[in-house]
Amino acid sequence: MSGPASRRGFLRGLTTLPLIGGGVTLIGQPTHAATPITPGLLATYSNWLYHERMYLMHASGWGGRAPGSVPCVTPADDFHHQDGQDLETAMRQTQQRAAVILAAAGCLLTDAAAEKQWASAFHPMA
Repeated sequence: MSGPASRRGFLRGLTTLPLIGGGVTLIGQPTHAATPITPGLLATYSNWLYHERMYLMHASGWGGRAPGSVPCVTPADDFHHQDGQDLETAMRQTQQRAAVILAAAGCLLTDAAAEKQWASAFHPMA
């Protein structure tokens, strides 16, 4: 994603997603998208996270042997363990971020096959 054409494609993908809490600007910070949270979307996001972690582990020299632990002394740990945040709120916010993160990466949110395959496995909260 280094060439001008790929950047344009990335930005074009963002403009197709109706964002709540921000926009496709230099200063917006969208918190979730105005698109339904479906089982297929959640399955796609789960798969996305899996592959991101595996590629990160390969790049870090772990090969296909991802360690059983996850780094915890990071800003991400602070983000996910905010004071006073209950589990239900955290789970709902995770689902609400899924479409924003997938769209920012240029990944399709879901498709008919994913919706059919995962209809009973993933349960939208929002």
